[in-house]
Amino acid sequence: MNKKTRVTKHLIAFFVVLMVMAAACGSGSDSTRLPAQETAAQAQPVLPTHPAASGESAPDAAGAAPTMAACREWLQAQSSLDYPRHGCTEYADILESAANSGAAVIPLNNSKFFIARFPDNWETLPDRKLVVALHGSGGCAERMYQWWDRPAADNNYALVTLQYAWQDETAEDGYAFAGAEQIYADLQTIFEEMSAYCPLEDTAVIYHGFSRGSARAFKVALLDRDRAGAPLFSAFIADSGTEFADTGGGIPAYLQEASANAYDGANFWLYCGGEDHDGQTCEGMKRMEPLLDERGAAVTTYRYASGGHGVFATVHPGGPPSEALNAMLSYINSIKP
Repeated sequence: MNKKTRVTKHLIAFFVVLMVMAAACGSGSDSTRLPAQETAAQAQPVLPTHPAASGESAPDAAGAAPTMAACREWLQAQSSLDYPRHGCTEYADILESAANSGAAVIPLNNSKFFIARFPDNWETLPDRKLVVALHGSGGCAERMYQWWDRPAADNNYALVTLQYAWQDETAEDGYAFAGAEQIYADLQTIFEEMSAYCPLEDTAVIYHGFSRGSARAFKVALLDRDRAGAPLFSAFIADSGTEFADTGGGIPAYLQEASANAYDGANFWLYCGGEDHDGQTCEGMKRMEPLLDERGAAVTTYRYASGGHGVFATVHPGGPPSEALNAMLSYINSIKP
């Protein structure tokens, strides 16, 4: 074999080795890329869904607004008349009547509950109002419902009446009452639950407290202003009650400690009857007005000279609304969300 032939064979062998090495390197490069490509192509895992409890309509997953059909279905599914520690037996017929006429009685805890009712045309109303009514020391949610039944229907208001007292043999007069903090916590629970099923957007929500419920209004309003996010309530009606009787005439501690702008944006309508407790209720409301005003609230005081304890005490059974009741309804109708 001559020298030229040997060189040629060596060159051919060298190029074969180079080609084999290149192929091997290329194959290894592809194998290192494949796992990454497969990971990028994997579909995102499907999250589990949880069906609504029996009798309830689950909120729309696409974010659609709740409807009254879903709201009424949920209210009726939750409704119950079983409250063994409730008391208020004299109003049992009202509770049953409310439940049989489109309202729902929804349990909270400790034999507390709320009655809820919406007008038939709620979804088409251009100016929605929801009244949340709290009873007094000797009252019950049923009584507040009875008082508000006709005015709410005549004015197309939605209505919620909260029972925040329960039978307790160890308590004075046999009843225990929730304080302002627990009342407000219950109200937040009510609105969280209702908002999931009922159309409440663009609704002015008005708190109406009678007597003890009125006295609770001032601290509830303060808690509402401190709430993260938008307040629940557009206005507060304090009807015939302050906390001065509980404090021996002194300013409640929470008001003494409140900042100068603690009630910024809060609206109050204060009512007193000139003949209520020999005028003492009006004296209490007279003292409350500047305390609220100095801390940023917008306050209207309505004194009905011939009135007794409560706006609804000025209304004769079966009669037309009184001057005082009309004034309160006009105030409610002026409130915007």
